[in-house]
Amino acid sequence: MAELRNELSWSRSRAGSFEACPRRYWFDYYGSWGGWSDRSEPRTRELYVLKKLSTRWMWIGSVVHEAIENVLRALQRGERPEASAVAEATIGRMRADYLDSRSRRYRERPGKHLGLFEHEYGIEVSKQAWKEGADHARACIVRFFESDYAATFADLPAESWLPIETLDTFEMEGDLVHVKLDAAFRRPDGRVEIVDWKTGRRDDASEGGDRVQLACYALYALEKGWVDRPEDIVTVEYSLAAKKPHVREVDPAAIVQVREFIRTSIGGMKARLDDVENNVGREERFEATPSPGNCRWCKFRRACPSAAPVRVH
Repeated sequence: MAELRNELSWSRSRAGSFEACPRRYWFDYYGSWGGWSDRSEPRTRELYVLKKLSTRWMWIGSVVHEAIENVLRALQRGERPEASAVAEATIGRMRADYLDSRSRRYRERPGKHLGLFEHEYGIEVSKQAWKEGADHARACIVRFFESDYAATFADLPAESWLPIETLDTFEMEGDLVHVKLDAAFRRPDGRVEIVDWKTGRRDDASEGGDRVQLACYALYALEKGWVDRPEDIVTVEYSLAAKKPHVREVDPAAIVQVREFIRTSIGGMKARLDDVENNVGREERFEATPSPGNCRWCKFRRACPSAAPVRVH
């Protein structure tokens, strides 16, 4: 098997990590590289373990996305899953995940077993709070079944299906861009609709959502040749908490803007490297962003002396 190479690429999550804290970005994409191997250096291994941790709300979002993905794939096969069965199967999976994390098996096989911040850092969470998380996951799944999308996908012709939760890439000016759409389909009017499920406890999409992410999805659709014009793409952030779609039309200006955003973002990443061609950069060239003391995302307080204590909400 060929040796894996750490190649520079762009994604919205990668850009977000770089914007938040260059040192965290280095931990995520350089310092932890190779940490999956039992033969890796101790610090590399530790960074990889910490990189793979999730907060409980990140985990809840992931299991809901996975549940909806499985429902969509079942609908694509002509099956008709029931909301109650999917919800209960998801809660069962969450119970198993929780016990797995509490046992700290993720330290033996990071990435293969769930690791939660709360267990790693000994953050106290009441039984009621854990139950509220499970109830939220169940409600999100039920609301998906109650949405118009459940019926839309159930009746969708085979030729109208587009990728579901599939990691893909396209090239922009010589650089690779990674995307992973939650769902997309071709409408009867020929336009492409791209849907992004939002699993937060409040309707974040109503506050503007992530326009860069949505525009990047639209750029991907154009690069794949699904449509010829931006105007033939519709992006939707669907808030499962509010059971509400936030529809955004795509225009040429949005595509120009997202291209410039990606170009500038990846240019900033490259500027920190010692060797761009081989994607090599020293840790000291990626300074840590000082935290005001209320950072809830920093995964590396044990590795980064400037990181604030973790507070998970």
